[in-house]
Amino acid sequence: MNNHLRAALSAARLRWAPGALDKPSRVPPCCAASWRHVQGSFAASDRVASDHGIQRRPYSAAPIHSEGETLVDEEEDEVDRKIRQMERRREVRAAQKTFMEYLHVTRGMCFSDAEHISKRSPVYLSKLLEEVKDALKEPPEGGTELVFRSKVKKRDMKDERVSKALVRLFQFNPVNEFEPFLESIGLRPSECSAFLPRDLMFLTDDEMLLGNFRLLCNYGIARRKIGRIYRDAMEVFSFGHGVLASKLKALEELGFSRTSVIKLVIATPVVLVRDPNVELKILEWLDDIGIQRDWISQFLSARKSYDWRKMVRVPQFFVNLGFTKEAVGKLVRQNPDFLLDGSGKMLFTAVLMMLKAGCGKKELYDLFMDFPNVSVEDFTSNLRRGMLFLAEIGISDEDVNKFVLSHGLILGSAPLKMPNSIVTNLNVGKRRLRKIILEDPKLLMSYTLGSKVSQLPKIDPFEASFNERIKFLKSIGFVEGSEDMKKALKTFRGKGDELQDRYEFLVNNTGLDPKEVVNMIKLAPQILNQKIDVLESKISFLINHSGPKIQ
Repeated sequence: MNNHLRAALSAARLRWAPGALDKPSRVPPCCAASWRHVQGSFAASDRVASDHGIQRRPYSAAPIHSEGETLVDEEEDEVDRKIRQMERRREVRAAQKTFMEYLHVTRGMCFSDAEHISKRSPVYLSKLLEEVKDALKEPPEGGTELVFRSKVKKRDMKDERVSKALVRLFQFNPVNEFEPFLESIGLRPSECSAFLPRDLMFLTDDEMLLGNFRLLCNYGIARRKIGRIYRDAMEVFSFGHGVLASKLKALEELGFSRTSVIKLVIATPVVLVRDPNVELKILEWLDDIGIQRDWISQFLSARKSYDWRKMVRVPQFFVNLGFTKEAVGKLVRQNPDFLLDGSGKMLFTAVLMMLKAGCGKKELYDLFMDFPNVSVEDFTSNLRRGMLFLAEIGISDEDVNKFVLSHGLILGSAPLKMPNSIVTNLNVGKRRLRKIILEDPKLLMSYTLGSKVSQLPKIDPFEASFNERIKFLKSIGFVEGSEDMKKALKTFRGKGDELQDRYEFLVNNTGLDPKEVVNMIKLAPQILNQKIDVLESKISFLINHSGPKIQ
């Protein structure tokens, strides 16, 4: 007895555990392939073609999978989470089973379609349960229904009440099958109402829709991805017999494998209703720059949309910039996101930022020749973040633009920490941080997100100011250790940069030769202790009384 019980439990687990059996489920020839089988077929679309010999970059949209491994979406959408949450409730599982039996047995829908619709339409199923919510309540004592004390028996009776209530509902209120169908293929519930036909309720009444839907399934496209095709290219589901098959065949004849066609159709459904030779002009450019047409499909994402016509601007831009076709091919291989991120929009956003900073053709050429190992989206974000960082620590707009021109690669290669965080960790003020960065821009790489920033040793402000004064005096011709320098150091009270500004003001506004200004400073060093506005008023007075030039 126990052995038979164990065998039954084991069989039940194998039956309901996804992927527990390697054998594919049998499907009637007239029906679409089962969900798990279709998912496995679609998996091959994300496998990597090994013949091109190109290593993917870390941010590549095409993950590496071992041979024979089925591909499942890494990101779980909201519908998946909602379904798992609902399936924890027994009444939902009972409703799914009853709905599936209604679609399969009563409406004559093939089992795989009925099972998929019943399990992939959680919002519609919630509406059905709301209609029969009275059946979920416990029966009152003394009523016609027996009341059991056993929890197991109570649950079984509750499931039975839900099933019976739904059966009665289906008998007197026929289901609009298009609503759960559209939800099950990936359309959001808020979108479904706009696509519901006005004069049809049953899927079997629209033979073109079912025929093209099953053709897409049997071709290898996952059922839940077909909703995107339905939304963006609804004409596909009104194609006559053989039209859709010929469209898919035409895409394969352009040089794409079946798995690539699947990814292309999901990402850009309009290729099925437009002329692919016009829509996919970028393929001619790929041929010219030495890239196989099928290569780019490994980087396509089903969660993004692409405008293939706009992509043509990317290789044209690089050719106009001075790159040879071979160099453009190498650049695209290393950075496929130049083409695919916003269909080139993200690339031109980065270019526009560099142009606003004063970047010329040569600087852009050098930038892309040494482009860092990040996506163009990350580069643009990092560059914008870096420019805001420089402005926040007090660097002028003009100096920020100069910094971007000379060190744009550094700013774009990694995201920087917030200025306040760096100032706190270094235990310095923004003035000193600004000086550190301007003197050695490469130190910015030590202040990126995730890096550990150590506290800098404290600097004696008097010693720093003294060294700045010595540096200034040496720059204008004073000899270190001379009597003139000692005399000046004893007299000076300003900082080195303040002394430099006052010296330049005297040279530019007095008409004196720089050597004469230096001699004047040697004779009277205290002249540089006066602020520029004081010097300006005194010079104005002298000019007005002794002529335009001070002798």
